[in-house]
Parts: sequence; C-alpha cells; structure tokens
Amino acid sequence: MILIIGFDGATFDLIRPWAAEGYLPNLARLMDGGVTAGLASTLPPVTSPAWPTFMTGVNPGKHGVFDFIQPHGENFTLVNSTRIRQPTLWQRLSALGYRVGVLNVPVTYPPQPVNGFVVTDILSPRNATISHPADLIARYQDTPGPDGRPLGPYRVAPNVQYKPGNEAEFIADIYDLIDAHGRWALALMAAEPVDVLMVHFIAMDVAKHALWRFMDHNHARYESSPYEHAIRDGYARVDKYVGRLMERLPAGSSAVVMSDHGFGPLKNMVNLNVFFMQQGLLKLKPDAMTQLKAWAFRHGITPAGAYQWVSRVGLQNLVARVSKKARNDIVGKFLSFDSVDWSRTIAYSMGHVGQVYLNRVGREPHGIVSDADYDRRLNEVSDALAELRDEGGQPILTRLTRGHDVYHGPYAELGPDLHLELDHYAMIACPLFATEGRVMTRQIRGDSGCHRREGIFIAGGAGIRSGIALPEANILDLAPTLLHLLGEPVPRVMDGRVLSEIFTDPAPVRYADDGEATVAAEQGFDAGEAEQIEERLRGLGYL
Repeated sequence: MILIIGFDGATFDLIRPWAAEGYLPNLARLMDGGVTAGLASTLPPVTSPAWPTFMTGVNPGKHGVFDFIQPHGENFTLVNSTRIRQPTLWQRLSALGYRVGVLNVPVTYPPQPVNGFVVTDILSPRNATISHPADLIARYQDTPGPDGRPLGPYRVAPNVQYKPGNEAEFIADIYDLIDAHGRWALALMAAEPVDVLMVHFIAMDVAKHALWRFMDHNHARYESSPYEHAIRDGYARVDKYVGRLMERLPAGSSAVVMSDHGFGPLKNMVNLNVFFMQQGLLKLKPDAMTQLKAWAFRHGITPAGAYQWVSRVGLQNLVARVSKKARNDIVGKFLSFDSVDWSRTIAYSMGHVGQVYLNRVGREPHGIVSDADYDRRLNEVSDALAELRDEGGQPILTRLTRGHDVYHGPYAELGPDLHLELDHYAMIACPLFATEGRVMTRQIRGDSGCHRREGIFIAGGAGIRSGIALPEANILDLAPTLLHLLGEPVPRVMDGRVLSEIFTDPAPVRYADDGEATVAAEQGFDAGEAEQIEERLRGLGYL
C-alpha cells in the first residue's frame, strides 16, 4: 500500500527545527529513515494549479488550471475538477485495477468516478454531493470514529473567518478541522481498504496566512501573544495523524508526505493595477462617473476602507451572507474592472501572487494586443514592472518570468503572460482590481504569511532509501515516481521525471502512450454555488 499525505503549505523551515526539538516525532522518524527533498511548486505557487499538477504529472499548459479563477478581462470563472484536462493519478490507477481513496485534495470537486472513493475539497459548495460514491458520507457520518465519537458531517473548509481579535475562536476551528480530516481518514482507512490512499490537510495553510506574525519575532508586525505557538501546535496535531495513519499501514507499505508549496512571512500587498494606471498601461473610461470614482479612490474611498469599517463593528462574517448581486452593487460604487477602458488597455493583473495578463486579441473579450504586437508589448510591460519600488524606494521585483517559459501544451495561452516574484514572495498582489489607491498597501485582512515556491517531499518505507537528502525535486515528478513505485509504466504525456535516486533497487523506467485516456466534460458552478465559493475564497484571502 502507498499512503500519501498532503500537508498544504508545509515548509522545512518550520518542520526541521520543530522535529529536532521533539514536537514532530512522526515526521522526524520518517525523515530520518527515508528520503527528503525540497519540492519546487508551480508558477504561481498556489494551491489550485499545484495540486492538479501533482495529480496529473503535467504542467498547467497541459491540464488547464492556472489559479482558482480563469480571467476573462473584467470577469472570471471559477475552476473545479472538470477543468483538469488530463487524467488524474486516481483515474489512471483505477483504470489499471488499483483501488484508491482520496480525501480533501484541492480541485477534486465535483467528485469524479474512481475505483474506490473520493471526498472533495475546499472548493465544494454547501449541501452538494461531495463524495464518490455519492452516499459515502451518509454511510459513515453516524458511525464511531477512532475516538469513539460519531464522525459527524464531513468538513471541507474552515467555519471561522480570521480577523484580528478572534484568534482563539479561529484557532479552535482550525484545530477542529484538522481533527475532522484526521478522524475521517483513520475511519475510512479501516472501513474501505485501498491500494493507494491520499489524505490532505488544508488547515495549517489557512492558519499560517493569518497567524505568522505571532510566531516570527523578526516580522515587521510581530506581536507578543498567547498564540505564539499556535502554528507549531497545529503542525504537531497534523504530525499526530501522520503517525496514526502510518501505524495502520500493512507490512511492505510506503509513505509520502508532500506539500503543494512552502510558506513564509508576508510584508505588503501590491496593487498592480494601480501601478499599471500610473504607467499608462491600464486606462479608465473617460465618462464623468468613472473619473469621480477614480478621484474618490485616490482619496481613500476604497474597498479596503469599507472592509476595515465592517471589521471594526464585527460584521465581516455577515458579508458572506450578502447576495452576490448586492455585493456587486456595492463594489460597483468603487473603481473596479468595470471602470476599465479595454479599448486602450495593454495589461492588467488578476491573481494574488502577481499574475499579469496582456489584453490579447482572441483571449480577452475586448483584446487589443495582437500576436504581431505581442512581444513588443510584453517587453514594454516588463520594462515598466522593473521600476516597481517599495515605499522606501527599493526595488521589489525579484524575478519576472514569461508564461511561455513555464507553460507548454494546448492550454498554455490561457495562463498569465508574466509571473512576478515580489520581494522573494514576501509581497503579494491584490487578487482583483485593487483595494486602495496606492501601489503599496497591506493585505485587506491583515494577513502576515504567504506562499513560497519550495514545498516539502518526504518518502519512506518499502523500496525507499534511508537517511538521504536530495537536491530539489519538482511537484511534476511525483505522479511518475508513484506510478514507477507501483511497477507501472509512466505515460509519455507526463512532464515530470521518475525520482529513481530515491529507490533502494531502482528498476529501468518503462513508458506508455496515453491511448484512450478520457476526462470529464467541463462544467461550471451554477450561480448559487459560484457565489458560495467566491465568498470562501475571499474569506481566505485568495479573492
């Protein structure tokens, strides 16, 4: 059996010292007796493209998922499992006769048929069917879990949105989410035997966004707090389930612990669309109302100001219950993408890490950048971005990568044209239009942690070498490596390589053509479902 534990956002920067200090005994034992490597994520290093990349072994240009959203100029659509245009590892293994179990892995809603079971993820609407088979949750939710208590309804996401001042309630909810996922995993591991089981823990990614500054004494916004060890204790809680799951593995099994990206401190947020306006690359409509909104935006009448007022009076969780139409009516009072004159706009940003899109003919609804003019405009935007400075006048652009250099495949043109690494990922971008009229600002909820590109890979057990630290691997490498571990050929479509160096007795890698591999017909969320998922992503800081 192979056990795969997805530890969302985990970083060796935290795991190694805490393991050495005795807080993570199960991860320490797995690292000491197995193989470790830093794991390069996707560009951008975001949950939504990273997990489909792991599940398919192909880059986003082949599987089609680049972010939680797919921009269309001023609008966007949400992604889900039907957006993944390559077969997943679970579908491939099912076709080969293996029985698989998949719990809470992002971008698995709606659940796709497998030989075994799937319970879906943070992108699942409330009251939706979140499992395959469809009755799986109902079958087990009233049965005793490993602690004797009924398992209860399955939780896909946090129930409490963080704001400064509600730390105790937020942390209790995060820990409960870890326990819910761990208890369900242990119960299903016993009740539904499989050949390959994947269990994903999302909670500590959410916690680190909000709580990093309490732990990090070097953070500019560090605050002495009784919650200083909340992240460490959450890691220890996940570690406990790592140990309990591994205890139940049959003899001759292997285990992998991995993350989709790493984590580190967050300094500031950059309103890239405000910068593009200042550079003349994004133009506003010339009518009087738009110009009035622009004046108000420059003078502090902004979504950030509105959110801060709502948060001060304790109504930020109530916002999630406001209808999408009502919210859009409110947002429409501010400067937004609806204010953009697309007939004169060259570039815009949409995505919270620093994704930049040219306003391209044939992709954006009102595109003006032609294929013939693409390289010139890309250079123009790149040159402008090189001038990005923080409030002290220091450059903040660490690296700028062209989409064509990281994506290839039939969907590559749908991805960002440029990826920005801002201050070594210590700065992020406003996910949508802008929260304030300034280029440099703080994340609207006051988050103090954000993603880094290097995640973790730990492997141990049957057939795996012991006590080895490897150079960096890539998240693309894991699907082919897992297939090879099972003795199966690697589909030639996969972009990753087999990590042969992790095996005690590496066999020659065999390859296979894809044949008639199929994927689900693409389908979107209905209006009500989309509204729910957008609100959840806003609450998590991704929109």
